[in-house]
Parts: sequence; structure tokens; C-alpha cells
Amino acid sequence: MYNIFYKEQFRKPLIYLISPTKVNIKTFPYILSNVLDTRMVKVFQLRLKNYNDVDLIKIASLLNKICIKKNVTFILNDRADIAKILNLDGVHIGKEDGSIKEARSILGNLKIIGSSCYNNKNLSIKSQNLGANYIAFGAFFDTSTKEKTTKIVISDFKNIRKNINIPIVGIGGLNEHNIKKLIYFKPDFLAFCSAIWNTKNKPQHQIKRIKNVLDNF
Repeated sequence: MYNIFYKEQFRKPLIYLISPTKVNIKTFPYILSNVLDTRMVKVFQLRLKNYNDVDLIKIASLLNKICIKKNVTFILNDRADIAKILNLDGVHIGKEDGSIKEARSILGNLKIIGSSCYNNKNLSIKSQNLGANYIAFGAFFDTSTKEKTTKIVISDFKNIRKNINIPIVGIGGLNEHNIKKLIYFKPDFLAFCSAIWNTKNKPQHQIKRIKNVLDNF
């Protein structure tokens, strides 16, 4: 698959979708397929904590096939080893998930590695120098997805971007009502999780609402 993260700067932020913290293997593939049918999601990250390897491999394999069919980049959180086994597009690494160097040694040079940099400019520069394909910054707003988050001041984001030449993903509590505050600082991607899965609207309808905000900014 074409590596979308080779693009340096996008005219408007693209949508990076993160999975719910728990998924039902019988129903979620259908739900995800409907969301991706909107053609508005460019990247999907499967982020499942505390799943055993057998279940995680089964779920990742199934959802990856859907992403391939829909031409959406598939990123697995944490597990470079499983990403290697399943020949996934890439992996996302947090501060407690191993190192970029280790992930690169497992996946090789052609796969995508993303790095969480929280609100740390030095970490972002280090990640870039170590060969990350993109970095994620946040949380920008309060989020229920993670118990422990580091808030970033939106105005600081402009200064961070000056030092980074790879794509930046804005993450953390983003929704259709607050993303305008962040779009001005030109992130390459905006990541959404709870704003898609934990609303009264169907996920595919919620994606369209967010995309409408981005298109009309």
C-alpha cells in the first residue's frame, strides 16, 4: 500500500481514526466497513489493550483485510511483532511500548512507524531523527480514551511544527466542536476516537459531520 505519511503537508487535515478500546469481532467489522465506505478516513489504528495474542491477531487480521479493500492505511498500536506477522502497514509506539529502533528492526524500512510525543518538543525531534514516519501530539482536550494524558497548549503547537518535517497527528479529545481551534495550526492529521464511537449518531454519520467541519474551515 502507498504510504500516505510520505506526504509532507496537506492542504487540510486528514482523518486518522482510532478504534474503540474494546471491539466485538462479530459486529465491529461490519461497523468499520460502513465507516470506511464514506471514503473520509485515511488511516485506521487498532488500539486494543489487554487482549491476548490469539484474539488480537484474529481481530487485526480481519480488520486489516477490510482496510486493504477500502484503501485505508492500517496501523496497529504497540505490537510491532504482530504487525510483522500479519504484514500490516505499520505500528504506533508510545513511551511504554518499546522503541522506534526496535520497531524498525522488526518491520524494516518500508513500514510505517508512528510515535506518541505528548507535549514534548524534544521527544518529537528525537523521534524524527530516529526515523519515525509521523508523530502524534496531544492531548489537546480532555479525553476519556486514556486514563493518564498530558495536556498540550494549542498555541505551543505552532512552535513545535517549525522543528518537524514529518507529518503531525493532533490527538486527544478532538470532536466536531473543538477542532477548529486546532486546524489553524495546520496539523497533517486529526485523530478521533470517542467522538466517533461514543455518540448517539451512527459512526459513519459522525465521520461525515467532522469531515464537513474540515471542508468548510
